[in-house]
Amino acid sequence: MTKKKHTRTVLQAALIGAASLNVSQAQTENADNTPVTLEQVIINAKKQTLYVNRDVNAGALGVQSLQELPFSIGSYGRELIDNQRARTVQDVLKNDPGVQPASFGGAYDGIAVRGFSANAVNSVRRDGLLTNVYADIPLESMERVDVLKGLSGFLYGVGEPSGLVNYILKRPTRRGFISVDAEVRSFGGHYLHVDSSGAVDQGRALAFRLNMAAEEQGDFTHAGDLSRAMASVALDMQLAPGTLLRLDADHQRKKLAAQPVIGPRSDGTVVPAESFDPRTLLGQPWGQYRTEASNLGLRLEHELDEDWNLIAQLGYSLTTRDAAFPDVYSVTPGGTITSGDFYFSPDQRFTTVSAQAFLNGRVNAVGVQHDVVLGLSDGRMKSSDGGWFPNDGLTVGNIYAPVYSARPDFSNPPPKNQGNTRQPSLFASDTISLNEHWRVLAGLRYIAYRSEAFSVGGVQRDGDVNVTVPSAAIVWLPSKAWTAYATYTEGLEQGAYAPNTASNRGERLDPIRSKQIETGIKWIPKRGLSATAAVFHIDKPLQAVDPADSLFKTLGHQRHLGIELALNGEVASGLSVVTGISWLDARMRDTGDAREGKHPANVAKLQANTWFDWQVADLPGLSLNAGLVYTGKRAIDQANSLFVPAFTRWDGGVRYAMKVGDVPTVWRLQVQNLANRRYWESVNYGGVLAGSPRTVRLSGEWFF
Repeated sequence: MTKKKHTRTVLQAALIGAASLNVSQAQTENADNTPVTLEQVIINAKKQTLYVNRDVNAGALGVQSLQELPFSIGSYGRELIDNQRARTVQDVLKNDPGVQPASFGGAYDGIAVRGFSANAVNSVRRDGLLTNVYADIPLESMERVDVLKGLSGFLYGVGEPSGLVNYILKRPTRRGFISVDAEVRSFGGHYLHVDSSGAVDQGRALAFRLNMAAEEQGDFTHAGDLSRAMASVALDMQLAPGTLLRLDADHQRKKLAAQPVIGPRSDGTVVPAESFDPRTLLGQPWGQYRTEASNLGLRLEHELDEDWNLIAQLGYSLTTRDAAFPDVYSVTPGGTITSGDFYFSPDQRFTTVSAQAFLNGRVNAVGVQHDVVLGLSDGRMKSSDGGWFPNDGLTVGNIYAPVYSARPDFSNPPPKNQGNTRQPSLFASDTISLNEHWRVLAGLRYIAYRSEAFSVGGVQRDGDVNVTVPSAAIVWLPSKAWTAYATYTEGLEQGAYAPNTASNRGERLDPIRSKQIETGIKWIPKRGLSATAAVFHIDKPLQAVDPADSLFKTLGHQRHLGIELALNGEVASGLSVVTGISWLDARMRDTGDAREGKHPANVAKLQANTWFDWQVADLPGLSLNAGLVYTGKRAIDQANSLFVPAFTRWDGGVRYAMKVGDVPTVWRLQVQNLANRRYWESVNYGGVLAGSPRTVRLSGEWFF
């Protein structure tokens, strides 16, 4: 494997945002003062960066070529995020055929990957480290969002079989710039984002990147209303030739109108999506889901010699939330809520400290080349949650004609549950280059999982598991354009919490172990265009409520067999595409009850997405785009007694690059849900959540 040198320059991929509208070539230097000339990007849009990324952070394997990795990874960069006006991870990952929305009502964006929920504890990473839980990650400070699909045990340690989402931060640029992005949108929304970067000292050994954003919509009397403010800073310091220190910090406050999922009707049917206005608030105007989240990060990169590098990272995150969860469990055909409540718990706190260090390099032994990685990591999480106020069935009465209530007395909150988790691990891998065309990867990660949980009722539950999770792959490289691979991986995940419907509500089960086999092909038909195909099989123990005793326990298995196809990049001059399709057969097995052979909830057999971006050659500076998202029907419950219909959503927009005086400017008009179709986007906890109505966004971005 060609080892990717760890770049020592502070001029990073963020130059896409900083220089994409420059009208002349820009020149800068690497840290060793060798000149680098950036590719000219002309304002008339005859040339643009493409919707394809070449490298990703592969956890224990470091930064690697997407083409050569024997894993399925989707990578979505800054240009796509900006042009689609994405705000949360769900907005970004609508472009991935293996990802499904799984939001928790009006709380934070949730997703499922390959039919498994990517929870907010171990499935979200920030530059590879554990980060905030139960809060949306702000995209303004991110250069890219990567999604590793499938088991991630060797690469990252404890995690769900869905894989994980890794946010890659923007880094400083040596050529200073300021960009201002302002937007107005439907329903009284407005947004402002400032991004700036430059060198701090004359010797340019220290550079910064600063992002600030604010967003408002509505007054919390409608679903979708929100208020948000964020700020982030990143610093790159060249300590010595071959040694780079990176510091970063961010903070975000966010409030969302708490909105429930809607349970089935009393006649055994799903509420018709066309009958429900998705802007209707089914929570309470005083009941916002509020989060305040902070992150600190430190990363040291040191080049020992031509063949060996050392990377060490340390991260800290703190999330506090006022958890507001309205519930609508069932309704009459006329919309009257027959069962529901409103759970509220203020000042829940979640703290995470995460660290890793690894040495990677190359040796030649027994006539073959070995790319070796040796490392260790640790993650410590503390939680203070639960402590719900009694609510006595508080609801809005009817989903079509809600009546709101006065705010109850939320002083003197009940005591909270306390939890502590630690997951230290050691890992090692060897990628053996047998010859020019064949490679073998073998990796192991030893995980010592420890957990303590103390409930308000005085019950203590401890978990203590030591496991070794392997990963093995064989890679065939018949040419530079083609890669074929077969991979076996295992994973360890934290046990799930029992839902409110279980007799052991709130109890966390023991960790469980999953397995995955995947084969795939990656093809680069030309520069800037990438095609992938993967076939996978995942086997995971099933944790569910046993109808015989209403206990949430481990029983049976979930087995997911699927195929994913994707094509990203420039397919013709001026025409870029992000498109894919997935087929997934997910079944519950060995359950010993009526669930045998049934589909898990919120898993669509067929899903597809397409995004086209066309630069109009005869009208310099003008670009048109259109996108389609299709999700097949999904079961609401494990008994498969109810299914949510399939839906297709169309998006579209126009972009125009020009100069206002001497200031490069981009105007964007983007429309989500062009047809204003009503549909159920997410299925969660036995209920459905409406997709957003037609939303028009008009924005201008100026580069100084």
